[in-house]
Amino acid sequence: MKISFVLNNSAREISTILAKLTYSGIRYSYPVGESVKTASWKNQRCKASPEAAVVNNRIEAVEAACKNAILYFKKDFKVPTQEEFKKKVSQFLSGDNAIEIKRKDGLFVLYAENYIKNCSKTPETIKSYITTLNKLKEYEAFKRIQLTFSDVTLKFADDFNKWLLQQDYSRNYVGTHFKQIKVFMKHAQEIERLHNNEDYKRFKVEAETADTLYLNEDELRRLHGLDINEQLIHLNYKDKRDHNVAAKIASLDAIRKKFLIGCFTALRVSDFNRIQDFNITDGIIWIMPKKGSTIRKPEPVKIPMHSVIKEILNNGFDLNYKISEQKINKHIKELCHLAGIVEQVVTYRTEGGKIKEYVREKWEVITTHTARRSGATNLYKARPVIPRKSIMLLTGHKTEAQFEKYIKLSAEENAQALMNHPYFAGEWSDKSQDEQVEATIRNFRKGIQAD
Repeated sequence: MKISFVLNNSAREISTILAKLTYSGIRYSYPVGESVKTASWKNQRCKASPEAAVVNNRIEAVEAACKNAILYFKKDFKVPTQEEFKKKVSQFLSGDNAIEIKRKDGLFVLYAENYIKNCSKTPETIKSYITTLNKLKEYEAFKRIQLTFSDVTLKFADDFNKWLLQQDYSRNYVGTHFKQIKVFMKHAQEIERLHNNEDYKRFKVEAETADTLYLNEDELRRLHGLDINEQLIHLNYKDKRDHNVAAKIASLDAIRKKFLIGCFTALRVSDFNRIQDFNITDGIIWIMPKKGSTIRKPEPVKIPMHSVIKEILNNGFDLNYKISEQKINKHIKELCHLAGIVEQVVTYRTEGGKIKEYVREKWEVITTHTARRSGATNLYKARPVIPRKSIMLLTGHKTEAQFEKYIKLSAEENAQALMNHPYFAGEWSDKSQDEQVEATIRNFRKGIQAD
């Protein structure tokens, strides 16, 4: 195997050095990490000069590392990519031998850490990956082990699941970790060819529909009509200096308006938070969702502007005003509290494998995602009826199952909607069963239209 060392740019007075070689018909290169004067370069080495010994020693070290890297891949009958080759050369240069590298390559958590560093996912996804990585590290420390790819079995899944449940985590939280583990294992198997363990494909990603609430039209009207003035700030906040009061009023007003735009578009915060003037044409808001769209087949959603959004924009709200999701999440609760959205609500959540009940005031459980859920539910409740397919085109949901998760009618609202149904009205008929069914459907539709 011939490895050549060449100047990266011989036309310059000083140039960096590259190692070059060909393996299985593919050319590879590796930066030596040293620079030399071009006049001092001859026969792939640095001639007598103060730095010659250092440069030449580095060249010999890189040459040995390149040979070891190729031998490493040969044993696995693998032709590496350029990045894989560079990574392996760097590992040999760091002092690791083939056995140590093989051991490190087989460490699942170490691989997951490197995958996260190099992947091109969204910041939100990477944040979720890091959370899973930290939990895996905690698990390893607790068990005093280092997980290899072959350790990520169904037995591991059962044990890891029990360990998480003992900490009273919710079913969705646990399910998210298993979802990420499957991503790491799949990439290591199908892209990097590092293992043949397929147990991960049978891991269960458990989830439950979040028992979050929505804001009805009356509550949204109260929030929209809230007068955020100096008196309100003085009554509810400790810092009452004039310049801080003015800043607080401006900040809360902007957050309120951003959130209401989300409520009347049924968009995710990652989408309604980046609507700009150019996204609005002839009273239609159009935007490419960050989540759910693909590079091959982008599908923007187009939403008619609600009168509340028109009013917000006509009053001079600047869509360029930047507000972080964290800030909206924190202060929308305060705004809903100030707007009197304080009724007690009951929420349920599975924690530690047990269903737990929580009673809170409604403002306490409002988040940025409440905007999307409120938009979808209020569209669904609207009369005259808006066709479900039309609502799904606005929300971007592809399936009925996905859409149903966003519709949150309370038991009382459901009962009110069914009050005029013939079944509850006690209407008896001598008609045949089929005729009764047809009559029931007709009457039910009339009742909906009347509402």
